[in-house]
Amino acid sequence: MISILNFLLEKFRLELLISVPYSWLYRQLLRHVGKGAYISPFIESKNINCVSLGSHSSICRNTRLIAIKRYGTQSFNPHINIGNNVLVGVGCTLSCVNSIDIGHDVTIGDHVYIADSHHDYSNPKLGIIQQPLLPGKISIGEGAWVGYGAFIAGDISLGEHSIVGANSVVTRSVPAFTVVVGAPAKPIKRYCHESNQWIKISSGSP
Repeated sequence: MISILNFLLEKFRLELLISVPYSWLYRQLLRHVGKGAYISPFIESKNINCVSLGSHSSICRNTRLIAIKRYGTQSFNPHINIGNNVLVGVGCTLSCVNSIDIGHDVTIGDHVYIADSHHDYSNPKLGIIQQPLLPGKISIGEGAWVGYGAFIAGDISLGEHSIVGANSVVTRSVPAFTVVVGAPAKPIKRYCHESNQWIKISSGSP
């Protein structure tokens, strides 16, 4: 059923047609929407008034924008800030309790999971859902590219023009102009400004 719906949306551009009234609605609900921004009518959202979307940025269908203000006895003040010319692909999740900041010209591939928190698990006598969330902060620098299916959670910074490979699990911050891949993600290339090319990182390099 879902594949049939996706076919109809793409074949007959129904999504663009349906998005016209939603565009007005989103501009009333979001904290800020820039000129030429697009949000699919087929997204899931919670506390969307905590979201700012820059000019000419797009959020594709089946994406979840989740700003969590309360979890159990915890209270949060979440902010999701998306810059200009950003693409958030199909089926992504942005889950925020504190701050997710996405710079200009960032590309986020399909089915990427980004969260600025993770569950505490220090008490094995309690289920994970019963334990508190540990807030962090996600920062994605200008021009970064996050590949298909990547997982980024906790207190993570991706430097400007960094690249996260498909299906990578990012457990620590990534320097600017660096390519990381794997689970956990590790650096494999860095951009050399002197030679204007990407250079492989030798084994054992930090």
